[in-house]
Amino acid sequence: MTRKTITATRISILFIALLSACAGLINSKEKPVLHETTLQGEHIQLTRCLTGKLSADSRMSMRVFHVKPRIYPAIAAAEIHAYDTRFLPYVYASNSPLNPDGIRDYGTSAPEIMTNAQNLAGAEYIYGFAFILRQTGENTVAVTLKGSQYVGGIAWDYLQRCAANAL
Repeated sequence: MTRKTITATRISILFIALLSACAGLINSKEKPVLHETTLQGEHIQLTRCLTGKLSADSRMSMRVFHVKPRIYPAIAAAEIHAYDTRFLPYVYASNSPLNPDGIRDYGTSAPEIMTNAQNLAGAEYIYGFAFILRQTGENTVAVTLKGSQYVGGIAWDYLQRCAANAL
């Protein structure tokens, strides 16, 4: 082997290692902020509407997510996490949404009411997107969306529809 071949091989190995490290960041818990805005409505109503729309979406890209809404009455806030079922514990081939013969868990999408909560809980597992909704006025909600651009964009469109219907 020549020096140029050895150098090229080392650069290729370094590039592959760097690419693998970046791929691991895609599925990390912390995601970039996609949108921050204020919408008309009430945080509980928007949370219920958005959760219903996300749970009803039949696209395969959305079916891999388990939507978990939480409402915090003490701080007038709500959060919605779309956990990636490929990384959730206790999801097997028999109930995986990726298995066409699997049994999908259509459990309740009712929000979990968090009593005595002073802070938002945050993500417990790897997620595709996460909303934080904070009531800022009688009829205004501050919304933050973190997550992947594609599925976060779909969820953002749903939230826009929910806010338009809340007026």
